Amino acid sequence: MERRLGRGLGSLLSKPAPTDRQLEIELDRIVANPFQPRRTFDEEGLDELRASIEAHGVLQPIVVRVGPPGSDGDAYELVSGERRCRASRLAGKTHIPAVVRTGIRDDEMLELALVENVQRRDLDPIERARGFGQLLTALSLTQEEVAKRVGLKRSTVANHLRLLELSETIQDAVSQGLLTMGHARAILGAEEEKRDALVEDIVRGDLSVREVERRVRDRQATPEAPAAGGASGEITPQPRATATTAVPSEAPEPWVTELEARLRDSLGTKVRLQNGPNFRGQILIDYYDQASLDALITRLAPRRTV
Repeated sequence: MERRLGRGLGSLLSKPAPTDRQLEIELDRIVANPFQPRRTFDEEGLDELRASIEAHGVLQPIVVRVGPPGSDGDAYELVSGERRCRASRLAGKTHIPAVVRTGIRDDEMLELALVENVQRRDLDPIERARGFGQLLTALSLTQEEVAKRVGLKRSTVANHLRLLELSETIQDAVSQGLLTMGHARAILGAEEEKRDALVEDIVRGDLSVREVERRVRDRQATPEAPAAGGASGEITPQPRATATTAVPSEAPEPWVTELEARLRDSLGTKVRLQNGPNFRGQILIDYYDQASLDALITRLAPRRTV
């Protein structure tokens, strides 16, 4: 995988600047990075790091900035090194070596936290997807721009963002390791109301990704059974398909699929185009929280300034 940091962020995490200070800072004065994309931390890994810190101390200083705003310089905001902070507390430490960096803006805090975790492969697929989503909305970036910032292919970013279209329950199953990213991508091909049942089959039957993909294809190819008749209980006879009576296809036209993909890449969210006769229809755009809605409004209908 290609690994690079955008806009000189590598220097913010590694090379010292003339204005940097290295201090022993009280752990109680360190505030977590509010943009940290990680939600879970491996307890076994933290315990191993705790044992190492007890034996050898913290070998690599954490990186902080003065803040947050309103703290009067009494607190420091964590830029990178949350695992070291957590493990140091577990080891009973009261202080930790830290490099105090200046000039780190709010919009760089998320990017720094995400890049550090992505490049160390510490994030699960859902955490990574949410981090990419935050970059899209907070910085009004395109998927291509996000990919360049974190040193990944655009297709990798797009595949992760699609995971956010899954329900919270299924996302949690991915985070807990019950489903792989491959399983999750296969599930996206199923109808929403059938996804939970498919997840149960995967977990109980230990299904491979290929088996899930096959089941999704089979279900899409199998037409629904015709409903039994009306209130009288009579069965309404169904017309047979003949050479002149073709069974309509539900598959969208290629130009619709291509346009949906372009809109999805541009807006950074799920887009569905419903085209009817004479090109009358709807474009449905998904958003997931107030931040993503605000980002869409800014992009589609920015306020005019005088």
